[in-house]
Amino acid sequence: MAIQMDDPGPSTGPFTLSHTLTGHARSVTALRFTHDNSQLLSAGLFLLLNLPLAADAQVLTAMFTSGINDLSISPDNLYFATASDDSLSLIFPISPTPSSVPYPTGRSRPIRILHSHTAAVLCVAFNPKGNLLVTGSLDESAILWDIAAGKPLRTLPAHSEAIWSVDWDREGGMVMTASADGLIRLWDTIAGQCLRTFDNETNSPVSHASFTPSPFFLLSTSLSSTIRVYGIYNSKVLKTLASPAYINEKYPCPTYALVVAGSENGNVVLWDLGSKKTAQVLGGHTRPVVALAVSSDGKIIASGSLEPENSIKVWIAK
Repeated sequence: MAIQMDDPGPSTGPFTLSHTLTGHARSVTALRFTHDNSQLLSAGLFLLLNLPLAADAQVLTAMFTSGINDLSISPDNLYFATASDDSLSLIFPISPTPSSVPYPTGRSRPIRILHSHTAAVLCVAFNPKGNLLVTGSLDESAILWDIAAGKPLRTLPAHSEAIWSVDWDREGGMVMTASADGLIRLWDTIAGQCLRTFDNETNSPVSHASFTPSPFFLLSTSLSSTIRVYGIYNSKVLKTLASPAYINEKYPCPTYALVVAGSENGNVVLWDLGSKKTAQVLGGHTRPVVALAVSSDGKIIASGSLEPENSIKVWIAK
């Protein structure tokens, strides 16, 4: 899933549960805050919820005909893109929310339908300017898209297994792909050449990866229950955090010193990168946590779980 990158914010204290959001009948698969932190988009099987953060605000719902695996929000907060099981990436305006009638029979249609992958699209990310998109797929390729034209710019034959995570660097000159083949690769977006390849000693599938707020490091998680910090320019593992439970997704908290991870045991774990120790464990989910989002100021965490719980918990910094 794509990672939202923002400049580091002020330090945050321990987090407490603010409220629990319901509405998904199936697993929550993706969560994203808008960049102004006013709304939370959540996705699952055939369902998208647009959730204003006020507890009494109206929840807007949109139905889709295929399961959604990932979401990305454009830098100007005007659009969101989906990655879905039907091999499509759809781009919609955030407001108004798409029709509650299932697409494509509903009144509201996407502004772009991006179709070139031959299997499910698993991850998606807007570039920093909002004019390009990258998608990663079960078909083992990543595609760079020209949003205005609605056409592929370049296909990257990136990996030998499914691509589970994509991201852009802060300048938009590099794309990162992370795969079930255990590799992370950096690509030049103009030439389409692979600049660097990062591996791990166990060849464990990489479940998630992202650039950090610093331009010098990458964060990754793997199915070996390990969080790694890589140096971009020397391709070396600089820090390793071992988790007692399988990590489904991690998120770099914009305070940079913290990494937020969702795990198979239902906990959300905050890791201190400096000490490599657990800073806080947020318990409350009864099923594995497979979706996470952190607000741009680092003060709100949202976590989503598998069925039959299907809930979203919102955690606020004290």
